[in-house]
Amino acid sequence: MIGGWALYKGADLIVDHASHLAAKLGVSTAVVGLTGVALAGVLPEFSIGITSALANANDLIIGNALGSSVLKLALVLGLAALIYPLAIQTSILRHEIPWLLLATVFVFFLAWDLTISRNDGLMLIILAVGFEWYCIRTARRDLLLEVGQRQVVLNRRRPLERGRVWLKIALGLLLIILGAKLFVDSSLSLAHYWGVSQLFVGMLVIALGTSLPELVVTIMAAVRHQAALGIGNIIGSNVMNIFLVVGATALINPLRVHPDLLIFDFPMLIFFTLLASLMFKSHHRLTRLEGAFLVLGYVVYFVYSVKFWG
Repeated sequence: MIGGWALYKGADLIVDHASHLAAKLGVSTAVVGLTGVALAGVLPEFSIGITSALANANDLIIGNALGSSVLKLALVLGLAALIYPLAIQTSILRHEIPWLLLATVFVFFLAWDLTISRNDGLMLIILAVGFEWYCIRTARRDLLLEVGQRQVVLNRRRPLERGRVWLKIALGLLLIILGAKLFVDSSLSLAHYWGVSQLFVGMLVIALGTSLPELVVTIMAAVRHQAALGIGNIIGSNVMNIFLVVGATALINPLRVHPDLLIFDFPMLIFFTLLASLMFKSHHRLTRLEGAFLVLGYVVYFVYSVKFWG
């Protein structure tokens, strides 16, 4: 109950103040979701991944990376679209969606030999840095073209007010991370009590817990008709989950990949990535019907995973 309140309040603070921060920094709301909010949103996955790597809990890392990525693309985007259709900016379709496709296909390629080595991890880390740099660079350029240099400069001339916005967003992120941790801790205890596999825990239990920040932020953004923040948050967190989390954990301890993951779970991640991308590209928005289809697709994926990995 405390974790749920922390998630709600944290998301409320972020959605309220992200647009103000975007104006002060001279970037769009979408880039705040793609970079700052998304990077903070993968902190639960990152902390669990590092801890699991040190404990040699290999399946937990891979399971969480795949499970949380599928959940965000299918369940989170689908639920948000059911609340309010999600319009996507042309710049995100042109610049960030290709990065999402690259991340899902590239990690599948790396896992094909059933190992994600330290060299593979280093490549993923480099791509994570490249993604963050590219998002900020392209978003600032697009905004300057849209509103002009003069207005951006004027917006950035209030350091005290900008500092307060930063503080409130930081507080929101902290509340979200703490709320997710409370949820994950309790879920892990139940999972261990039931005696299920690490892959099951990672793909379904921990994936749900660590995805709660993105779930709450995206739904709150949809309720407040700020779709750019929610969509940017999902795309950014998925890319960073693959590049940063998998890359960092592989640097600590090379990851062994279960052969069955190459048959179903990796292809399903690619499938949902392509599906969501095509839905957005068709008419630059995710409708309620398409959202319902994504949610139904996740339910099928969830039921199969419970039967197979449970």
